[in-house]
Formats: sequence, C-alpha cells, structure tokens
Amino acid sequence: MSDTIFSINGTIVPETQAVVPVTDRGFLYGDGLFETLHAYGPKLFRADEHLARMAGGFKTLAFENAPPPKTLKRWMQDAVDAGGFREANVRMTVTRGSGARGPSVKGPFTPFVAITATEYHRRPARDYTHGVTAIVASFRRQESSVIASLKTTAYIEQIFARREADAAGVDEAILLNNSGLVCEGSASNITLVKDGGLVAPDPKLVGALPGTAQVVALELAEGLGIPVTRAGVGPWDLKECSEAFLSGSLRELTPLVKIGETAVGNGQPGPVTKKLIAAYRALIKRECGFTIF
Repeated sequence: MSDTIFSINGTIVPETQAVVPVTDRGFLYGDGLFETLHAYGPKLFRADEHLARMAGGFKTLAFENAPPPKTLKRWMQDAVDAGGFREANVRMTVTRGSGARGPSVKGPFTPFVAITATEYHRRPARDYTHGVTAIVASFRRQESSVIASLKTTAYIEQIFARREADAAGVDEAILLNNSGLVCEGSASNITLVKDGGLVAPDPKLVGALPGTAQVVALELAEGLGIPVTRAGVGPWDLKECSEAFLSGSLRELTPLVKIGETAVGNGQPGPVTKKLIAAYRALIKRECGFTIF
C-alpha cells in the first residue's frame, strides 16, 4: 500500500495522474496558498481554523471561484479516509489555476486543488523529553510584504532558512524581520516563557504567520492561568527567557533548548513547556479520541 493518497480537484487519483499543468500559475509564479494539517486517525485536527486562514488568503489574493471551505474539508477528509493511516500529514494546495501568462490576474481562472494525505511518522520521543536546537538565520524576513502573513507557495525564504539549519546540524532556523525582531521559524512558530508567562511574537507587528498550533497553545495557557502576551520579541529575549518552544501542526509543541551557542534557560525542557505539551495532548485526546504515545 502506498504511504500517500493523492487528490486532484476532489478526485482521488493514482500518483501518475497527480500532475500540475505547466500553465498553472502556482507552478509559474508561486500564485497559490497551502495548508498543512495533522490527522489523528480519521480526525483532522482544527481543520476549520486552517480553512479560515486559507479563506483569508483567498480574499487577500483575490482568488475567485475557489471551492468553499465545506467542500475543501470534505475533499481532505476523503483523502484521510482513503489512507486509513494511524496519523497523517495532510497538505492542501490551492493555486489560481491556469490562464494568461504574466502578472495580470484578469480571468477567467479556475483554481486548482491538490491534496495529499501521507502517513505521518512521529518525531523521536527525545525531541520532546530533551528538546531541540536552532540557529538564527543570517537573513531577514520581509515583514512589510503583502504575503508575509499568508501561507503561500512562494516559500524561498523558508527554504533558505532550513538550508542554513541543515548545514548547522540543528532542527530549525529562527528568522528575524527587517526591524530586527523575532519573527518565526522556517516551518514553525516560536514562543518564549518569561517570568512564568508566555511571550509570543505578534503576527501583525513582526510579519509572522499566525500559526494554528501556536494559537491553540496560547489558548491552553490562558485556560491554565498562565499569562499570555503578544508583543515584539527581540533577539535579547531569546537569551533572557527561561524556556522556549516551537509549534506547528505536525511537530505540535516541541521544547527549544539551545539557539546557536546559547542555552535556553538551563538547557532543558522547562515546567511551563511540559505542562503545555501535556495539555495539548489531552486536547487531542478529547477532540480526536487519539492517544499520543
């Protein structure tokens, strides 16, 4: 059995038929959006939040005739059901479709939707018990860009950052923006713990993508009585915080224990992070009926 299910415009097809036209604007210009979701058993975790973010992207990019969220959700669920995996990485990409060449978006265009549901192999348990490491990327994120807060298929900045992380032998690269503030990781959001409370970069201020997993973490913290602040976070805060963690739909919440040559706090996952990891897993159990080993 294949480890990936392919869906094109709502129809599950063999891999050989899961192709993108060479005239597609997502392929030619990065004129597309995507979302990555985590399926626990047959349940898509927080799909409505992902779809709401994509709908906001449709509006900003003036995507006309895009399938409604209800349809996109059904297509993703069909792919998950067809896979029958214990856990799945579900990627949905929606491009403007094919049409006239050049930057003009005068239609008509028919959006192209590609969905994959791939068997997810859980990260090593050590990542959660001992933590992961990161560096600060050597270049800056363009926070004033119109696409800074959108999850577009124009992903070169993140690719550059991950290349630096791979070369350094660490798990992630943290990007600063042009103002020198902490933005996000190449494929994650970062949250700090200072004075017992959470401090997260404000997406509207720093140009970070408003991550769904991070939003869940902040909501859980508030429910646990842990203070939460959205603000501008400077590089100095990375050195002064007592704990930090990365968040993402697939990685969930992962303790960050070292950035460059500097240990975060005492270099071990801290009590606040551990409490939030437990709360996140309990939420998955309640919402998806899934137990994380």
